Amino acid sequence: MTTLLWLIATPLLAYLLYLVSFYFIQHRMLFPVHELPPSDPTLIEDAGGEIYRITFSQGEFEVAYLPPTQKFKQPFPVLMIAHGNGNIIDDWAPRVDYMREHGYAVVLVEYPGYGRCDGKPSFDSISESMNLGYEWVESQEQLDKERIVLLGRSMGGGAVLTLVPKHKPMAIVLMSTYASIVDLAYKRLLPAFLVQHPFDNVKALSEYKGMVYLIHGKADKTVPIDALNKLLTVKDDATHKVYETAHADTPSDWDEFWKELEKFLKPVVFKD
Repeated sequence: MTTLLWLIATPLLAYLLYLVSFYFIQHRMLFPVHELPPSDPTLIEDAGGEIYRITFSQGEFEVAYLPPTQKFKQPFPVLMIAHGNGNIIDDWAPRVDYMREHGYAVVLVEYPGYGRCDGKPSFDSISESMNLGYEWVESQEQLDKERIVLLGRSMGGGAVLTLVPKHKPMAIVLMSTYASIVDLAYKRLLPAFLVQHPFDNVKALSEYKGMVYLIHGKADKTVPIDALNKLLTVKDDATHKVYETAHADTPSDWDEFWKELEKFLKPVVFKD
């Protein structure tokens, strides 16, 4: 009997320890600010962009504004980007030239606690900064508030979807985006009640009525491909593409991705 009890108790105690460990380290796993690259505002400045600091409940966060690289009629359509959890906005400034060359202004929104921003990242603080960033875009005369496209990569997919349904962007682009944090927890045998940051992307996407473009890597182990299928269950008319890649290397060809995205958006964004 003692041996039987020990055989039952040992895995149970190990699982309880696993649960407790997850509860206390999930914030560090979800928002690895300790592993971020060093901030380098010159990447934004050298790309012809400007950095603006916006006040929020925990201090100030940043948005980077990169105008079109050629002469286009104002107000400009906007591509508003939320990056993955291992990046900062500086990293994206050199990547978006193609969209700028085709008439888009690009706005990069930074998360609290990332880069040069005050505060700490969480569902609430990221939602707050994203909404304030969107309102900043709407307040700029040179930007067209009726032609705003949201792009979120990985964690950024959850960030841009916090804008739905309060705002009505023209289109949403999701790259390697998870179905929900609870869904990721279940895959690791973790119960929903331990999840502190409830990014529910399936629910948010189900409330959005506009154009959607989804991409995912078939070999993605960080956010498995079934996340794409769950997003498609609530948005079955979404344009989507599956790459043979994993998480960090999706899309496999960024130049081709921007070309395909611009082609997808052009009939609606530049319909006049």
